[in-house]
Amino acid sequence: MATNLWKRYAEYLHTKWEKMYFWDSIEHYRRPKTFTRVVVLYASAFYTGVVGAAITEQHHKEKYWEEQPGKAVSVMKA
Repeated sequence: MATNLWKRYAEYLHTKWEKMYFWDSIEHYRRPKTFTRVVVLYASAFYTGVVGAAITEQHHKEKYWEEQPGKAVSVMKA
Protein backbone atom coordinates (compact mmCIF):
# COMPACT_ATOMS: atom_id res chain seq x y z
CA MET A 1 0.00 0.00 0.00
CA ALA A 2 2.71 2.48 0.97
CA THR A 3 4.72 1.61 -2.13
CA ASN A 4 1.72 2.32 -4.33
CA LEU A 5 1.24 5.72 -2.68
CA TRP A 6 4.92 6.62 -3.17
CA LYS A 7 4.67 5.63 -6.84
CA ARG A 8 1.60 7.82 -7.30
CA TYR A 9 3.26 10.73 -5.52
CA ALA A 10 6.40 10.36 -7.66
CA GLU A 11 4.26 10.25 -10.81
CA TYR A 12 2.36 13.35 -9.65
CA LEU A 13 5.58 15.27 -9.05
CA HIS A 14 7.03 14.19 -12.38
CA THR A 15 3.88 15.19 -14.28
CA LYS A 16 3.76 18.49 -12.40
CA TRP A 17 7.38 19.18 -13.34
CA GLU A 18 6.69 18.29 -16.99
CA LYS A 19 3.70 20.64 -17.10
CA MET A 20 5.69 23.46 -15.52
CA TYR A 21 8.57 22.94 -17.94
CA PHE A 22 6.20 22.82 -20.89
CA TRP A 23 4.35 26.04 -20.00
CA ASP A 24 7.55 27.87 -19.13
CA SER A 25 9.01 26.98 -22.51
CA ILE A 26 6.03 28.23 -24.53
CA GLU A 27 5.25 31.27 -22.38
CA HIS A 28 7.29 33.50 -24.68
CA TYR A 29 5.12 32.54 -27.65
CA ARG A 30 1.77 33.58 -26.22
CA ARG A 31 -0.29 36.22 -27.97
CA PRO A 32 0.22 39.75 -26.70
CA LYS A 33 -2.62 41.41 -24.82
CA THR A 34 -5.13 43.21 -26.98
CA PHE A 35 -5.12 46.97 -27.42
CA THR A 36 -8.90 47.19 -27.63
CA ARG A 37 -9.31 49.12 -24.40
CA VAL A 38 -6.60 51.62 -25.35
CA VAL A 39 -8.06 52.13 -28.83
CA VAL A 40 -11.56 52.67 -27.42
CA LEU A 41 -10.20 55.13 -24.86
CA TYR A 42 -8.30 57.13 -27.50
CA ALA A 43 -11.26 57.15 -29.89
CA SER A 44 -13.66 58.31 -27.19
CA ALA A 45 -11.21 61.02 -26.09
CA PHE A 46 -10.83 62.21 -29.68
CA TYR A 47 -14.56 62.42 -30.32
CA THR A 48 -15.12 64.09 -26.97
CA GLY A 49 -12.69 66.78 -28.09
CA VAL A 50 -14.45 67.12 -31.46
CA VAL A 51 -17.86 67.50 -29.81
CA GLY A 52 -16.43 69.98 -27.30
CA ALA A 53 -14.92 72.09 -30.09
CA ALA A 54 -18.22 72.08 -32.01
CA ILE A 55 -20.14 73.19 -28.92
CA THR A 56 -17.60 75.95 -28.23
CA GLU A 57 -17.82 77.18 -31.82
CA GLN A 58 -21.60 77.20 -31.73
CA HIS A 59 -21.58 79.26 -28.51
CA HIS A 60 -19.15 81.67 -30.12
CA LYS A 61 -21.45 82.08 -33.15
CA GLU A 62 -24.54 82.61 -31.02
CA LYS A 63 -22.79 85.23 -28.90
CA TYR A 64 -21.51 87.02 -32.02
CA TRP A 65 -24.96 87.00 -33.63
CA GLU A 66 -26.53 88.45 -30.47
CA GLU A 67 -24.05 91.33 -30.47
CA GLN A 68 -24.06 91.95 -34.26
CA PRO A 69 -27.15 90.49 -35.91
CA GLY A 70 -27.05 89.83 -39.65
CA LYS A 71 -23.27 89.96 -40.01
CA ALA A 72 -21.05 87.06 -41.01
CA VAL A 73 -19.27 85.42 -38.12
CA SER A 74 -15.55 86.07 -38.06
CA VAL A 75 -13.03 83.35 -37.37
CA MET A 76 -12.89 82.41 -33.73
CA LYS A 77 -9.66 83.54 -32.05
CA ALA A 78 -8.11 81.77 -29.09
